Amino acid sequence: MSKKSKFTIRRLTEAEGKPSPAKDPQPTPKQPSSETTTSKTPASQRLLDSSTGGHFGSANHVLAFLGSVLGTRLSDAAVVRRAPQGKWWAEVAVSHERIAPLIWTAGGRPFACHHQQWVKLSLSGELPSQDQDTQTLDVSTWSIVELAELLAEASLPPSRYQKATVLEVVTPGSLGRWILGRATALGLEVTLTSASQQPLNNNHNNNHQESSGVLLMRLQSDGNRTIPAALVHRLTSLPYTTVAVPVLETERARILVDVRHRLPLTPSLIEPMIPEDEIWVLGTADLGHWRLRTIGNQIDGGLLLDAPQLPKAEAPSLVSNRLPKPIAVQLVPRPRPSQKVDAVLLDDTELSWVRSLLMARPVGEMAFLLPGPGYHLLTAPGGLPTQIPLGIPLIWIGPSSLYLELGMDFYPSLPNGARQQRFNLNSEAAVVVARNQTYRFNIAEMTPAWTLWVGEVPQVKAGLSKPGKQLLNSISKQLRQRETKPWLQELFPPKPDITKEVGTLEQAQQAELKGDLVKAAALLENAGYSAQAGRLYERIGKRRGR
Repeated sequence: MSKKSKFTIRRLTEAEGKPSPAKDPQPTPKQPSSETTTSKTPASQRLLDSSTGGHFGSANHVLAFLGSVLGTRLSDAAVVRRAPQGKWWAEVAVSHERIAPLIWTAGGRPFACHHQQWVKLSLSGELPSQDQDTQTLDVSTWSIVELAELLAEASLPPSRYQKATVLEVVTPGSLGRWILGRATALGLEVTLTSASQQPLNNNHNNNHQESSGVLLMRLQSDGNRTIPAALVHRLTSLPYTTVAVPVLETERARILVDVRHRLPLTPSLIEPMIPEDEIWVLGTADLGHWRLRTIGNQIDGGLLLDAPQLPKAEAPSLVSNRLPKPIAVQLVPRPRPSQKVDAVLLDDTELSWVRSLLMARPVGEMAFLLPGPGYHLLTAPGGLPTQIPLGIPLIWIGPSSLYLELGMDFYPSLPNGARQQRFNLNSEAAVVVARNQTYRFNIAEMTPAWTLWVGEVPQVKAGLSKPGKQLLNSISKQLRQRETKPWLQELFPPKPDITKEVGTLEQAQQAELKGDLVKAAALLENAGYSAQAGRLYERIGKRRGR
């Protein structure tokens, strides 16, 4: 990879003669010693003959020319002189055939070094012939200037503030605290550095002119948030203050340009020519251009802020502490996703109607009833397996055996702990909240639903009559032994014990009402009621997910 050129404006040594073109970076080969003295050309003459100069009307034209030279990589050094009547001169060690078009384009008039004289080129960029009048120019008495002086004389092109996350502010110390307060109020990070400033066109080795003290403040926003344009506008209105956006993304900017202007030259070209201990500030026409030298290290602006003076808060005594007035809990309509009914609340009239309904449906075999004073709770293990078109439909909300009217909810909402305490939930009672009323049912009084219609059964007589005994005695013992052989039991297996199944349902219902949903689900699953067990497992999942 080729080394990046570093453009410099430098002074030439006296040994290079006058006029003083820049040194040719390409080495000049030695002439053979066999040539005569008249045929030999001094090294300085060869350098002069390969140089080209330009006469410009303003410093901006010179900067435009220097930028084009660097952009085309024709040279990395130049000599700039201040000419009379506000004119400028610039010369580079490049032949006029290659550089003259750039001088014309930048607004200058090209000259070629010919026999140690600067000769004006024709409009076509050629040297005049011998029979034409040759117009020469002597620049030896013109003073050589540095880049700082050239920039100080140049006018900056106008620009406007673009969104930025970092600002550099050069301001008098008397305004620093106001800027610090404004910036920190907007959440910006501020660092401050003390600095001394001198005019930019002053030689940086000349310390005869007194320096003035200023503050260099760096304002930075966090993340991708940009600094508000309103703040920038306010800062630019302050006297003797320059607000700049760093032109290069470096840790420490070495050239700062006011946000209302832009550089007339590429920033990467200028920064390498700035001394290491200096920062160049290019301000507006009324402020001018300055060179800064920082003094000391950066200071975090947050350390300079005063903590707000707040009145001391006195803790109130415990005696005077009062809790806010509680909000009365009430039932309010609240649509819910489609839910299955777990139980119904029946009054005395509906209880007689539901008897006929349960007699003809399978739900009557597994439902249970919890009687109460005027209202009764009808439910089943895992919830009612079918819709009951009577009574108030209820859903289980927990904890324990707490049921709520379908389509209603508490306002304000009640956490599980509040429900447990306010409704006094335990394993001995089931609680129903409906129509803004609370009903409590004793679990110990639970009875199967079929008791609503099943009355006294016919009297069952046991034993054998006298003719039956005579018939049994007439059968021989040998024949009765043959009828009780084991293979007959295998051929006619015994029917399942229905009483055991009924007992399992009652145990499952008891476990469910007491809050032991895991035991109830396991009993139902073992008894073959998979759907009812599944509903209980869903309840368990909802309870653990809360």
